Amino acid sequence: MRRKTVPLVIALLLGTCPSARAQEAFRMETAIRLALENNERAKKVPLRVEVAEGQLERARSAFLPTLTAGGTTQIKLQEDQTNRRTSTNGTITLSQPILNPSAFPQYAQQKHSREAEKWGSVQDRRTLAFDTARAYLLALTQERVLDAAKRRLERARANLTDTEARAAAGLTSTNDATRSQIELATAAQQVAQNEGRVQNAYLNLGFLVGRRVDPPLAPPDRTTNAAQNFDSNPDQQVRAALDRRPDLRSTHERTESLNASAREPLYRLAPTLSANATVRLVPDPLPSQVSHDETVTLNLGWQIFDAGVRYADRRTRLAQAQSQALDESLLRRSIDNDIRVALTTLRAARESFRIAGEALNAATRSQEETNILYRQGLAKAIELTDATQQRFDSEVTLASARLTMQQQYLELRFALGFGPIDEGDAQTTGAPPNGASAPTSTQAPSASPSDTPAPAERPTP
Repeated sequence: MRRKTVPLVIALLLGTCPSARAQEAFRMETAIRLALENNERAKKVPLRVEVAEGQLERARSAFLPTLTAGGTTQIKLQEDQTNRRTSTNGTITLSQPILNPSAFPQYAQQKHSREAEKWGSVQDRRTLAFDTARAYLLALTQERVLDAAKRRLERARANLTDTEARAAAGLTSTNDATRSQIELATAAQQVAQNEGRVQNAYLNLGFLVGRRVDPPLAPPDRTTNAAQNFDSNPDQQVRAALDRRPDLRSTHERTESLNASAREPLYRLAPTLSANATVRLVPDPLPSQVSHDETVTLNLGWQIFDAGVRYADRRTRLAQAQSQALDESLLRRSIDNDIRVALTTLRAARESFRIAGEALNAATRSQEETNILYRQGLAKAIELTDATQQRFDSEVTLASARLTMQQQYLELRFALGFGPIDEGDAQTTGAPPNGASAPTSTQAPSASPSDTPAPAERPTP
């Protein structure tokens, strides 16, 4: 009884041991999440926002009071009438700006700059997510090509064994065996080359993810199916994308920031007004002195003519604002064009993928039929070699066509302002600034007007 129990216990332990279980496939969603957690590009994003927050606080200080304390000690070479050589006094000064017109446009400028950085941070995380997805798809495609090369190598070895046997029996010439040897060497070379490409693709993916990535990779079936089935009206998608794209929102906030900066020189035409309250303390006063005194002053300043500096600044900043406005207009037009181009390219890539699948089916049948004919002595070795080569080329073409279709679908999602996958928006795009609606990546691009995402509200400072 004990002899039967021991193997059973060992089997149960091996079944529950993590190393004995099949390794779970690495998913594209996992790669994107790890990249947003580990990659330095993602870690820099909050630092840029922090810099903008600090600049906003500095601009806000123009409206707040300042409190300054100071003290002086005088050492005299000769004694005074009280036989003292030192005298000490201290001051406390409170300054409060009452009217500082230039501070208003400067504060507005920094608010828009902060919002631009927040939306820019969303765009940076989105770009990193797409770079990771592209690297993932490339590594997966290289794996498929390597598998095709290995299958070709196995077929070449089987053909060589069969050809050598037929040549030894006198059923075929030795030239057929030589051709089979050449085919085997070519197939082995293809395997070696593709193994190097797979290793490089994994290294690039691991660099983006921030850790080592081991095979296997899980096929992104959701992305592939969406790429095969997606179709929509470009006009509807463009209107939604213009309200969704974080880079466009960031560009618009930069335009508003420069417009506020261009208004600042005109505010210098108005006077400034501030108040100062000073308390002076003398710890050990002379008989003719008081121990403390208080002073309140109002300071009015009006620079009537500043040698034309304000107008020079106005001219420069206005040109910068107009240039930024043109960049925003160009980005809006490029979004429209990118979406239309991506839709057209996706349709072409989808048709190419369908044709590549049909070509692979035909090449597979041709290789199998040629192999049967060769064994019956009705086909030559060169025909079998050509059929094997055509099947391998068709497998590579199908893998490349699938990659192109998936990449074009990613480009379409990028142009529409979505994330690279259809789920996990918080992991692919980051949090929206100030509670505003973030660019959504959980929703796939819609094919009907009723499914088109509603325009997101502009972030409110």
